[in-house]
Amino acid sequence: MTRMNMNRRALGVASGLTIGVLMLTGCGESGSTGTGAESNTVTDAGGTTGPAWVLADAPEGDVSIVDAKGSVSEGDRVVLRGIIGGEAEPMSEGSAVFRVVDTGLYNRCTEEDDHCAKPWDYCCATKEDLVANSATVQVVDATGTPIAESASAFGFSPLDEVVVVGIVGPRPDDRVLTIRATGVHRVN
Repeated sequence: MTRMNMNRRALGVASGLTIGVLMLTGCGESGSTGTGAESNTVTDAGGTTGPAWVLADAPEGDVSIVDAKGSVSEGDRVVLRGIIGGEAEPMSEGSAVFRVVDTGLYNRCTEEDDHCAKPWDYCCATKEDLVANSATVQVVDATGTPIAESASAFGFSPLDEVVVVGIVGPRPDDRVLTIRATGVHRVN
């Protein structure tokens, strides 16, 4: 596959995430402002304060993204495990929205450092594999209001393995999985 075709493929995937992000942005309550993170903070045993959605411990009972796509419905509570990635820019800058890829999808890009400038983009995977093995995560506060800061502001980065807990958003078809997350734990 030529580099140009890979770039077109990545652009197509990025366009799909952008549409998903735009759809999610409208899911919050109208007229709500702020992140809500200020009033929903926790202090860990070491005295570090952070937003309540950044979990120190992984929730139990996590499932793969592939398993979740095959078994969950809109409104279900789900705990899933994935890797932040799947495109060149998997994390939104203006909100805590990011894409996760199933841990079972082999990412050759992380092993071949001579050709992948952004190994988290899974440029070696097909578009079909990425669609089948990925989900969109939108972090919300306790009131359901989307967090207005990027997850990167809280230390999350592409290629981080995460466990996400939240509610399944609208599923127009079996390929789409969106989680309105109330908690995210970084595994690595």
